Amino acid sequence: MPGPDIWYEELRELPRDGSPAVAWVVRREGVAPDAPLQLLCGWHSTGAPAPLPLGLVLQALQRSRPAEQHDESRSRRPPLCLAQPVIAGSRAIGAVVVAGTARDPWADARRLWAESTAARLASVLHQAEPWPGTWLDVQPTTSPSWQGRLFDDAQLPPARSARRAGGLPLPRPRSLAGLPGAVGRSEELRRLAARVGSVAASGVNVLLIGETGTGKEIVARALHEGSGRAPGPFVGLNCAALPDSLFESELFGHRAGAFTGAAREKPGLLESAHGGTFFMDEIGDMPLPLQIKLLRVMQERRVRRVGELDSRAVDIRFVAATHKNLAREIEAGRFRLDLYYRLKVVQLEIPPLRARPEDILPLLSAFLRRAAPDRPAWRITEDAIAALHGWRWPGNVRELENEAARLVALHPDEPVIRRRHLSWEIQENAGPRPADDDLGTLRRLAEANEVLERHLIRKAIAASAGRKSVAARTLGLSRQGLYKKIARYGMRDLITSDDATADEELGASS
Repeated sequence: MPGPDIWYEELRELPRDGSPAVAWVVRREGVAPDAPLQLLCGWHSTGAPAPLPLGLVLQALQRSRPAEQHDESRSRRPPLCLAQPVIAGSRAIGAVVVAGTARDPWADARRLWAESTAARLASVLHQAEPWPGTWLDVQPTTSPSWQGRLFDDAQLPPARSARRAGGLPLPRPRSLAGLPGAVGRSEELRRLAARVGSVAASGVNVLLIGETGTGKEIVARALHEGSGRAPGPFVGLNCAALPDSLFESELFGHRAGAFTGAAREKPGLLESAHGGTFFMDEIGDMPLPLQIKLLRVMQERRVRRVGELDSRAVDIRFVAATHKNLAREIEAGRFRLDLYYRLKVVQLEIPPLRARPEDILPLLSAFLRRAAPDRPAWRITEDAIAALHGWRWPGNVRELENEAARLVALHPDEPVIRRRHLSWEIQENAGPRPADDDLGTLRRLAEANEVLERHLIRKAIAASAGRKSVAARTLGLSRQGLYKKIARYGMRDLITSDDATADEELGASS
């Protein structure tokens, strides 16, 4: 029988950053419609009791589908509260409930947590023991008296208070289906994984767009492993790592004696990728003369080694990646338009880490386990989480991996990650921010980017008369993306009581 510690394990996965959030797990004791409900687990980000939204739980149990409570007049906004039923067989035996604030940038991540938790609990919920001190037997009544007094007599268990004092457990890293090797739970990463899964089997050439350190090679390998070419080789080339004098020989190979130093025959990387996938990282740095030769290989599917007259047939799928704006490179004459369109049959954009802060803690957990596999589980304080989420991560996932290695190297005996243990750049980021309209001061580029984004966000919201959905569309963001940036930059003054009708125009104009 699963003991009370099952709830500690499940709550490790709950996305949190110190903002108000609540989670409950409820079980129905019996099969009758009026069977009593038992609250198995209750958690609040501040440790304070909170009333269970019983009406929403009853809807989820009766209809066997999620029940949502939205902000007033905002049917398109994320729910304030979600009750996800736990389905066993054909009936709902319980529910996982999450709640947050109306403009919570973590709403999507918590919804996904509720869905995955409900699926995991389906086979064990009927045997699970309650979390001591945090549950009461509840009769399924809609009487308002239940709403305010469900937690009145419930006390936080001592074990839970002690664990909170020692920091929060890091979530267990989980890989995404369709994107092996990638860790995260954000909606952005899930959408990317879904697209990779559908594109991989098609066999078409793919162009990956994303900043340095976002994990483009992981996506390229997922495209290879998910295709019919998986038994064949996966060959990679970093176009920025080779000098021009060696580029052609490495790419196409050479015969013995073709040039000084060519003592023996050597097959090129293209030839080695026959029957598989050839991945070209930083394709924007490939010399222009070689772009022409590569284009011919893509058109004719044949490779000729340096110094030879005969060519060899090759069967290759091309995946290219770049952090550069190739449209600008084409305008500047540094990249060929015809090669661009040969590569860009499908274009996938990999979001930077700052756009998906939900993935920071799972990634950090994965990197810490990799760097110190024999260590006990790490824990982290709320202020350290806030500092990690506030940093812009210009080096993206690679920078976070280095931060984990630094923590292991400098603090090998510290069981809890605190803000003072983080790099000074991350610690400093939690301090005062520059003014939004201070665009003329000379500063570091990473900081200047933030100033510009803050300035444009305010300008777009002012131009749209406070309608956040219209502002998000103007900025090329999703509504959730805009709220994430507002939360990340601490621009709380932009969220006012007048926001109740901010998004209505979007529904009218869509």
